Amino acid sequence: MSKELRDALKSLTKPNNDGYSKVCTVDSVDLVNRTCYCIPVNEDADIPEVRLMANIDNGFLLIPEVDSIVVVSFLSDSSAYVSLVSKVSEVHLNGTNWLIKIDAQTAKLNQLVAELQAQLVLIASGITTAGGSYTPAALSTFNKTDYENTTILTGDGS
Repeated sequence: MSKELRDALKSLTKPNNDGYSKVCTVDSVDLVNRTCYCIPVNEDADIPEVRLMANIDNGFLLIPEVDSIVVVSFLSDSSAYVSLVSKVSEVHLNGTNWLIKIDAQTAKLNQLVAELQAQLVLIASGITTAGGSYTPAALSTFNKTDYENTTILTGDGS
């Protein structure tokens, strides 16, 4: 076999090691396997089992929203991962969901304010019983606009 023919055959059977990417829409997400099913916008064949992270572990994980746009990068012809996302539904760091649930956080803070206000009333009662005088002022409750950073998207955890 000639060297030219051998090189031609190698180029036809050589796996893609150069890497390439495709813009896709997320059709579904499998959190257990940390993969998603993607449909290329250029109408190429669908891409199943796209990794949501380059190495499946408990590191940094962005979970894209279904129907959002992602860029799928290929490590080889049979191995791909999500390299860019347009919309994120959850953020996990070391296996923990880091999505900020602003409404739940505000409710928890306001529960703390109510409990503190009740303690102040009990303290005032004790001071009055001992012959002193103390009237606690009403504490302000929190509103999410007091501390919400509108440049960071927050959610309700659903």
